Amino acid sequence: MNLFKTAFCQLITACLLLLSTSSNAALIRIETDQQQYQTGDTVTAWLRVENATETLTGFFLALQYQPAQLWLESWTFGTGFDDGFGSYAYSAHDLINGKLSLEEYADWAADLDLLMAQQQQGFVLAAFKFTVKKAGNFVLELDNSYLGFLGSSANMLSPIWAGVSIQVTDPTAVPAPPSALLMLCPLLWLSLRRTLSVKRTKAMLS
Repeated sequence: MNLFKTAFCQLITACLLLLSTSSNAALIRIETDQQQYQTGDTVTAWLRVENATETLTGFFLALQYQPAQLWLESWTFGTGFDDGFGSYAYSAHDLINGKLSLEEYADWAADLDLLMAQQQQGFVLAAFKFTVKKAGNFVLELDNSYLGFLGSSANMLSPIWAGVSIQVTDPTAVPAPPSALLMLCPLLWLSLRRTLSVKRTKAMLS
């Protein structure tokens, strides 16, 4: 059954390339549960679709991330293409290059009215969990060369997307002292020595 679903998804993707294209038919927004994390934290992210111009019946895309800093733990598909009788989903993870390719298509006999009701307020395409390995600033983004929707009109739709930046700090790192503080310490030491010298001089004269 999995082989059938994989073959079906690949066939649909090939057919999409032959269909007419409509630009900016929807917005894919990459969102996270936070914007700032510490090393070792879990990042929960998801792909949310908004402002679709028609009922969507499938998608294909590739999420890109930094594999040296983020470890992809798991991913799940949403329910926007499932009318209650299942959908056809496919995924492929390229760990070395940090790319997760996803495809999902509604059944050819899916109830379009039900899909429209599920999608009209926006819906989640997929969700992910990452573990943060290193500190720094990182981004989650999509690959423009592998991105599209299939609409109920049988047209391929080209969405726009908005990525997200992630800030990660290392809680074990010792912060460097401010430069002003480094300059203040010698000045305090010199002031202390001068005060002690003056006291000794007064003691000798008295």
